[in-house]
Amino acid sequence: MKPTIRSLARMCGVSRGTVDRVLNDRPYVKPEVRQRVLRAVQQTGYVHPSARAQAGAHATHIGFLMAQWENTYFREQTTRGIRRAERYLRPGELKLTVETMGSRSEIEYLQRIDRLLDAGVDGILLNAADTALLRGKIDELAARGVPVMTYNSDLPSSRRVCHVGQDLAKSGRVAAGLLARLLGPQDTVLAVTGNLEFRSHRSRVESFCRHLEGLGVAGERLTLRECFERYDLTYQAVWDALQADPRLRGIYMGTEHVPACIDAIRKARPRHKIHVIVNDLTPMATRYLKSGDIDFVIEQDFAAQAYEAILVLYALLAHDRPPKKPVRYVTTSIYTRELLETSFP
Repeated sequence: MKPTIRSLARMCGVSRGTVDRVLNDRPYVKPEVRQRVLRAVQQTGYVHPSARAQAGAHATHIGFLMAQWENTYFREQTTRGIRRAERYLRPGELKLTVETMGSRSEIEYLQRIDRLLDAGVDGILLNAADTALLRGKIDELAARGVPVMTYNSDLPSSRRVCHVGQDLAKSGRVAAGLLARLLGPQDTVLAVTGNLEFRSHRSRVESFCRHLEGLGVAGERLTLRECFERYDLTYQAVWDALQADPRLRGIYMGTEHVPACIDAIRKARPRHKIHVIVNDLTPMATRYLKSGDIDFVIEQDFAAQAYEAILVLYALLAHDRPPKKPVRYVTTSIYTRELLETSFP
């Protein structure tokens, strides 16, 4: 395990502040304590981040595992957050190695993680499905002294250090509250979700269903379909629901593929208005919001998730500052056509 200020403090029986004063050659440290800390530094091979930066080495090497998204919007926004973090930190303080997933295979995740370890990363950021195999890998890394943080989708039962993402329960509740206001007493709802192995999908849609029922839309008026972010499955689910249920008035797209949903509605040509609420202000969602095909967009800030996750992990690795809370939420915003026209003329 790489020595840190915290481990040096434990080893010497002093506070982290005392170790920091010794490392920076500051006064008010007893001579015997200073010698004890310096001996520990020599024994462990600890190198202060500022000294490494001055020597031309990167103070912190973070591995960033980019999830596989069919929609390039999510990758572009995540990359935007990465670049913002790189600009925020001074040159020489941070090295980022990004691995982009080509699939959502657990085996590929393990291979990409091992590739980052071979590159010598100090810590890893990832967005992955909440599975036993990946939880086990995170726990293995934690035991080896390689901290892991998650962004966007969490694995809370693992030994990950922290999660940065949207408040998924709030997002689901907001969607339910908006849609309930648009429904009549007998109207029904279709909720479309992605792969439920991803906690981000599961938590959001579960919260939506619970809150909708709490608002008086009984369970028999709600249909849930898992469509794995695939166009064909989403199109068929929406088409079938419209053909089978003349009372269907509301659709919640808790995931992609929004174009498939709108295409199916346009093809079916229902006689009544179908109210649609979606997540994520993608270019297509923006287009459909302007055209009136969807009513609301609930936006999560993908760029902020990547940016804040990098800074939190950097603070832990470079300055031995652990996150204050195990979960850190970014802002959740609601967009209407009118607000969009004001914000993006």
